[in-house]
Amino acid sequence: MDKKKRIKSSYKTCKICNRICYTRRFQRGFENWTSGNVDIDKFIQDNQLLSHDDLGNILEWIPYDKFYDIEHIANDRYQANWIDGNIIDWDIKNKNWKRKGQNMIIVLKKLNNLKDITVEFMNEIDIAYGITQNPKTKDYIIVLDNKCKKCNDTCYSIHFRQNFNNWTSGNDNIDKFIQDTQLSTHNSVKEVLEWIPYDKFYDKFYGITHIVENEFKANWIDGNIWDWDNNNQNWKRKNQNMIVVLKKLNNPKHFKLEFMNEINIAYGITQNPETKDYMMILKNIKLEMMILINIFKILSYQLIKIWKKH
Repeated sequence: MDKKKRIKSSYKTCKICNRICYTRRFQRGFENWTSGNVDIDKFIQDNQLLSHDDLGNILEWIPYDKFYDIEHIANDRYQANWIDGNIIDWDIKNKNWKRKGQNMIIVLKKLNNLKDITVEFMNEIDIAYGITQNPKTKDYIIVLDNKCKKCNDTCYSIHFRQNFNNWTSGNDNIDKFIQDTQLSTHNSVKEVLEWIPYDKFYDKFYGITHIVENEFKANWIDGNIWDWDNNNQNWKRKNQNMIVVLKKLNNPKHFKLEFMNEINIAYGITQNPETKDYMMILKNIKLEMMILINIFKILSYQLIKIWKKH
């Protein structure tokens, strides 16, 4: 079929919808763009041919010059503004796509596996808008919303991810472990872990009563995360200067098992700059238990006094 016939056939009604649906509109544009990669072209076109009357998961090829203020945020991710914004409907009058979110902030993530594009998209926590290519590096890049695909909102996991580039433990496995917990937070930070610089602790002692070998007791200046502050664009924290336990990670290669076996609530990981030991930051359950026991003793004593009077 020659080019003219292909274009003409795209104006026919869709067999599924019995009308000229979104699928047909996209078909008309197939001749007007290419990624330069046959597999990527097919991946985008197959996605568009499934749209019919729903643009919720639509992908498109987006020229790289449609982005500006591109800046690195984490590993293989960049943040940028997208001039056009995303497709929301077809404009019959202007015979073009209606769009919203002009100059919206999006995330650009390098496509690491061109042989298995589908898997990369499935593993993404963000809503995807399309694919682009950096003309200098020739890297293909996924264009992602700054919202979580699961929550359809800028949830906790997005805020954590935006900060990935601002810290490192110096150990790739530990970095990934912390990042994985942060990416699974979404609507709760109850079990989240963070990398905590060692200078955030003070009054560290070794071998104090009720603290066993390889465990320290210290005060944590910042306290633990409990919510996101939209006004200040930072984490809200509570329990400033709280007492925590710093427990040495005995085997950095199998640290996940150490966390699984830990009965205390964990807040994160730090590293002693002198010994280079990695350490878990744990809630001081033992101290809290001692406080509760003392309270119980006081209450019991008071009850006995009242009972004796009567």
